[in-house]
Amino acid sequence: MDQTEQLLIPELESYFSEFELIKAEAQKIADELSEQQFIRKPEGGGWSVAECLSHLNVLGEQLLPRIEQAVDQGHNQGRYGAPPFRYGMISRLFIQANSPSPQKKIKTMKSYNPLPVDELNKTSVISTFVDLQDGFRIQVEKANGLDLKRIKVTSPALPLLRLSLGAWFAATVAHEKRHLKQAERVVEEIL
Repeated sequence: MDQTEQLLIPELESYFSEFELIKAEAQKIADELSEQQFIRKPEGGGWSVAECLSHLNVLGEQLLPRIEQAVDQGHNQGRYGAPPFRYGMISRLFIQANSPSPQKKIKTMKSYNPLPVDELNKTSVISTFVDLQDGFRIQVEKANGLDLKRIKVTSPALPLLRLSLGAWFAATVAHEKRHLKQAERVVEEIL
């Protein structure tokens, strides 16, 4: 652990580590598969590994700029705060709904659908995924010292949904773990 990581508050340190573990897990899954296996859908329907990761890329490419803007504005406006940060009921429900073990399944919004399989290849999907995880980690580091509860980020798909910066980090980690778990189930079926 480098000095920067040691200075992070525990909540952010957790997100920082999780994004790195998620990145490593996605790379490991992809390394086990040929290009054909990477894009192969499971027999019973559902997304291929490529589609699971593409979905996360599509969402990440829409969400990360909003987080970057919120972090920059937080610093510019001096919106600093100290932990612990407690998130409201809507944030907690949103995080739970995106977790690897949600109580209910949520249909993916069209704006977050993965790219068509014929447009996906392992190298570009993984490269984009890795870049996004690194981008999230940079924002986690930059968010250190900010008030993770008071700084709000608007959902890319639902303009009325505004969650705390910290809740977005938590929900993003949970959502990525959810789809990596889905990708692992696909790997078990196709290998």
